[in-house]
Order: sequence, then structure tokens, then C-alpha cells
Amino acid sequence: MIKNNLFRAIVCITLFAIFMGVRAQKADMRLGQLLNGGDWFALKSEYPVLKDSVRTPILRLMSEAMLGYYFNRPDQAVASVDSLLQNHQAELGLGNITSMLILKSAVEFNRGNYAASADMLKSFESQLKAQNVAMDYAQIDASVGLYQLFRSCRPMTAERPKGDVTIPMTNEPVVLKIPNDTVPRGTVMRVPVEIGGKTYRPIFDTGVGMTFMSANFAKKVGVRVLGDSMKIIGGSTVKGQAGVLDSMSIGCIVLRNVPVAINSDTTLNRVADIDFVLGLDVMMLFDEVQIFPHDGNIVVPARPTACPSTGSNMYVANRQLNIKGASGGKDCVFFFDTGNGQASLSASFYKANKPEIDAVAKNVRRLSGGVGAVENKDMLLLPSWTLRFGGHAVVFKNLPVQLEYSRLVSGSGNIGMALVNQFHKVTLNFKDCFVAFE
Repeated sequence: MIKNNLFRAIVCITLFAIFMGVRAQKADMRLGQLLNGGDWFALKSEYPVLKDSVRTPILRLMSEAMLGYYFNRPDQAVASVDSLLQNHQAELGLGNITSMLILKSAVEFNRGNYAASADMLKSFESQLKAQNVAMDYAQIDASVGLYQLFRSCRPMTAERPKGDVTIPMTNEPVVLKIPNDTVPRGTVMRVPVEIGGKTYRPIFDTGVGMTFMSANFAKKVGVRVLGDSMKIIGGSTVKGQAGVLDSMSIGCIVLRNVPVAINSDTTLNRVADIDFVLGLDVMMLFDEVQIFPHDGNIVVPARPTACPSTGSNMYVANRQLNIKGASGGKDCVFFFDTGNGQASLSASFYKANKPEIDAVAKNVRRLSGGVGAVENKDMLLLPSWTLRFGGHAVVFKNLPVQLEYSRLVSGSGNIGMALVNQFHKVTLNFKDCFVAFE
């Protein structure tokens, strides 16, 4: 529903000159294919088998850096990048050096080391400009601009009791401010959050990278504004503010120094009043959350669940939660967004499955969008479609299919509460990066 992808640390790895020689080993070739193709689930699965056969140290270190970044191993990511930059700068080339520094700065930002993340990129850019290096500095400047906003803040922390924490939750129908609206909108989860002695009920939204508030609500609860140059990406990109909230409580868990994206755009208010959304960065502090959509509870366990033998089927990129699924025997990657009351398949999924979809879908026009843009769009509607998640075949009814690219429906699609509501329990484990459905 609302997305605020706060940075675009997209690593473009150009490895061909590094290892694509006639004597390259099969293991080296395969790692290069996985890195260049961005197939992170395959890299996670295959790297333990390939690593001892890899001849090129750069490939091992790049693989470990990327796996550390995507699968929540920040120490591994930073150590691998540092080793690359200390020992292999000449082989890496400027493009890969830049990508690795952007990755490292993103990891440090996620850990709350805001000043360090800004300073490493500022120093790098200064060195390049002092040598009159001509390149596109837009990505570096955008990252530095964001990190600078928070540089004076302390890292967000969570104080919690030793045992399991149960948070009451309501799973509420989505109702838009549209007269005579008969389109099913699904549900969203809301949890009680106490700020300054008053209780509010934000949406529990895995699709938002940082806690989100409207400008009026942020002012009411005492969010300290840090700057006016934050970009919030939803239906379009809008200018917002960065802020920090001193503390708030979710059940008996106390959060301190909570970063907040503050939205002044009122486009979304035409159809829904959304003042407060709890973001993914908060959830990741807990290591694991267990959602019981029909019992009205979210549990934060004292001990995270052990990783299943099938391994990781979830990763986080640019503060976007992605899960592994399958359709027709082919693996897919879906944006997992509990702020989406239902689900939607992407235009790229449609392109890959066009004959099968066209055979059964009908044309519809539906309201779509988020922050900055709300509009009616032509799309297709599948009466029924089966996808697989976590070993389960899941049937989706009346499933929309996008006909054109949408930043809100990335990868193979945006999978929200239409998936969650089909199970008794959904476990999101950020420690070992897996989602389990029961």
C-alpha cells in the first residue's frame, strides 16, 4: 500500500573482465552467472557447494558480501567488502568498488551507524572528485543525503522481557472512502502502540521499510523532524521529511530512537486515512514474529525458531521483504507486503505466463496506487490461480494481474494478506531469513 524504499543500493557487478577467461573453472563461471543474474536464492543454496572449488578470491568475497547483505549477516557483508577493498582494488575496477562501498554503507545505515555510512561515501566521492574522475555520482549523492539526515541519531533499540511477548492484533477489512465500493479489498493487521501515554493502532506492514507517519500525526505524537529532503516512494516519488521518535511501546516491548518517514502528500487521503504504519525495520529488531491472523495475536518469541532443513526462502533488499514462491513448477520471487490487503501479479509475471493467463482472465479496471498516486488502471483478473509457498499449494481467487510496470508490484508480484489469511500461523524469521506457513 505504501512503500518508502529509502535507498537504491543496487549493486551492478561487472565480472566478465575478472574471470571470464578460457581457463575459468566451472565453479567460477557459475558464481559469476549467479552474481550477474541476481539469483540470490540460488546463490544461497549453491555457494556452500561451490566455494571450495572457486579459484578466484574476488568471486568468493563478492558472493559472501552479497549473501551477507541479502540474508541479514551484516558482519559477514562488511568483512567481505573490507577484504575486497583492501586486497583486490586493482582487479575490481571503479564500478565494482563503488558498488561495494554503497553496499557497505547501506549495511551500516541499517545497523544505525548513520554517521559512518554517510562519511565513508562522502570521503570516497571527495577522493574521486579530487582526481577529476568523471562518473555518475547520483547514487552516491542520494545515499549520502539520506544518511546525513539521521547522522546525529542513536541506533534504534528494543527493550523487552525475557519470555515470549504476545501482542494483540486485529485483522480488519480494508474499507476505502469510495461510495458504493463493492470490490473486495482484503484485510490489514493493526496492533496497539503506545506513545506518550496514548494508544494508537498502526498497520503492521512488512511492505514499508521504515515506520511511516502523516505530517499531522507525526507532529501530534512529538516526532523530532531532522530534515525536509527525504524521498518517499509509493505510487510515485514524493518529498517527505525524516524524523525520529524518542520512544514507543508495542505491548511490553519499548522501542527507542525510532526513525520515521513523514509524509505530507495528501493524494492517498482521497481514498484512505493512513496516519501511522509500523515498518519492517522495527520487525527486524525482534529476530522473529509469529502472526496468528485468525486468533488476533502476534507473538515475538524469546527464542527464534530453528531454521528448517529447506533453508532460507526469504531475503531483504533495500528494506523490501522478498519471499520465494513457485508457479507452474518455476521458481518466483514475490514482494511480501502485509500492507496489501490482497495480492497482485506483476507485468513481468504476465509476460512470462501470457498464454495461460489470457486463456482464463478477464479485463477489469481497478483502483491502484499508494503515496503520491491513486488512479484507476486497466488490468486482468484471474478467477483462480495456484502458487506454491513454503511447501504449500495456495489458491488465490480473483487475483489481479498488472499490465504495465508498477513499483508497488515488483518481482513476480506483491503478495499480501491474501496469502497470510489462508494459514493459521505465519512465522517470519529474520535471523535465518525464512518464512513458514502452518
